Amino acid sequence: MSLRVAGRWAGAFFLSAFVAYGVGSALAGRPAGVALVLANSVLVAAIGALVFRALRRPHPGVAWGYLVARGAEAFLLAAGPVLRARYGDGAADLAYQLAMLSLGLGSLPLCLALARRCWLPRWFAGWGAAGYALLAAGAAAELSGVGIGVAPAVPGGLFEIAFGVLLLVRGFAPATAATAAGGAGPDGSRAHRAALAAGAGLLLMAVLAGWANFGVVQPLLAGDAAATVARLPAQRPALTLAVVALFAVACLDVLVGWALRAFLDHAQPTVALLAAWCRTGYAVVLAGAVAHLTGVAGLLRDGAGADRLRADGYPGLTDFQQVWSLGLLLFGVHLLLVGWLAWRSDTVPTRVAALVAVAGAGYLADSAGPLVAADYPVQVAGVTFVGEVVLLGWLLVHAARHRRTPAHPVAPDADVRPLAAT
Repeated sequence: MSLRVAGRWAGAFFLSAFVAYGVGSALAGRPAGVALVLANSVLVAAIGALVFRALRRPHPGVAWGYLVARGAEAFLLAAGPVLRARYGDGAADLAYQLAMLSLGLGSLPLCLALARRCWLPRWFAGWGAAGYALLAAGAAAELSGVGIGVAPAVPGGLFEIAFGVLLLVRGFAPATAATAAGGAGPDGSRAHRAALAAGAGLLLMAVLAGWANFGVVQPLLAGDAAATVARLPAQRPALTLAVVALFAVACLDVLVGWALRAFLDHAQPTVALLAAWCRTGYAVVLAGAVAHLTGVAGLLRDGAGADRLRADGYPGLTDFQQVWSLGLLLFGVHLLLVGWLAWRSDTVPTRVAALVAVAGAGYLADSAGPLVAADYPVQVAGVTFVGEVVLLGWLLVHAARHRRTPAHPVAPDADVRPLAAT
């Protein structure tokens, strides 16, 4: 499929998704409305895949960020009807605002990249960047409890309609020779970028997941159901922020998994691909677990009483923990595979590879143990996780020591002209 054809499909999907979600939202609660919302999620994910295909060589970071952001948006919008049915309108609204935050933040770099490569006129890309920035700011305000309505979403929504029409007419336009810098580059540059992305992602995940889980969720579960229900109302702002942080962690898990694949695929490409998919699967399970937290935060947003919190709020917290624990089976397999790849690599020290493999074995033991014995008493991951920290530090140091080499220019495609030429 050529860039022109892929772009036209993307334009059709932009417009179709706009209609599907608008009509589906108007029919909320009806089977037809749910079907349209689910169709919108499929279209949104397809848009991310098409843009990823167009930008993965000239701007791999932007392409991956947009793909993951669109995937997160699709998941959250599809989860909305399910959350509404179990937890109420507040949970569905939180999922929607999270989806808009993901869309806004993921689309900002896209607009800048399209302007840089002259695929869009600068004024048009600036409109998109400003619209998505307003969308993200409005969603962040709503998540913080400040109601500002739909006004911040209007510029971004109008841009998506105009962008969809433009793509439908012209398709994606490859860069000209004058603007084609920034290609994939040689292997050394690719490895440097992958190590830096993986290390930075792991560091950010450690901060976000550590605060959200150990600073917010675990203290809520420290007592019995009655004690948890009594503490929940006071934790509404913190729990909402924890939901945002853990969804960000799920997105970062995908990015880190594929960055590690790019860094280690020289050792064994098939195993590196399997490791990346294992971490992606774990990220999906984690997102499903966090959906339960979103439901609990939605109950607090709706002002649910003690009886409702006892019936649905406390089970939502325990469901989060149980689903996440099951997902750690995939995470443990991922780390074992990464450890094996690192051991085969001539770049990663053997001691780092061994510690990563031990960390993976620890997660596997802690996740599988309760499935074998209900009173499984040992938690070894609290010690073996050191391997993750060592890998994080080594990746950042390795990236700092190896400067990026200049990228080769991308050959122009004479098939189409840049959009800016119109």
